[in-house]
Amino acid sequence: MKIGSIFAVDKSKKLYSVAYEDQPNEFQRLLNLWIQDIEFLAQFFETHESDLLSGFFGNMSMEQAIELTRREAVKLRDQFYRILNSSDAGAENLQQIFKPLSNTDYQLKPLAKEKSKRGWLRIYAIRISADVYVVSGGAIKLTATMNTRPHLLLELQKLEATRQFLKENGLIDESNFDFVEFEI
Repeated sequence: MKIGSIFAVDKSKKLYSVAYEDQPNEFQRLLNLWIQDIEFLAQFFETHESDLLSGFFGNMSMEQAIELTRREAVKLRDQFYRILNSSDAGAENLQQIFKPLSNTDYQLKPLAKEKSKRGWLRIYAIRISADVYVVSGGAIKLTATMNTRPHLLLELQKLEATRQFLKENGLIDESNFDFVEFEI
């Protein structure tokens, strides 16, 4: 596993991402799957058809779900790019699009597990500071909780593994994030 910089516009705004075994970083991998890989999306929605049709996000066909996913992924990508490329001090920041993983967490904690969401798309990350995050993965979440689907449980494991690694290596505040790539 590697942690590498996705964007490091200045010292105060940084987005890092984990890369697993010969894969692109998770942030880029997810956007590629959600925007470009129609076959992946078709297989995902076929596998999770009962969740798609459960009514949690309304009723729609697989084709509609694929198109919605692609549109929302582009909007999510553009939102990240806009934030990370903005030099306006009053502009939106990463902390505004990442929220605590649990909807019952109201307190910011060191190395907090967080999520960025748009519709059913999720990007999961560990918060280092208001504008420094390490993306561990992401998923299409069609259910109310993460605890009932294997692909979501895997994301919880990846979040915890990333958090533990950062903690064990003293990467707990933004002053330690002056590297371009860190191998795990």
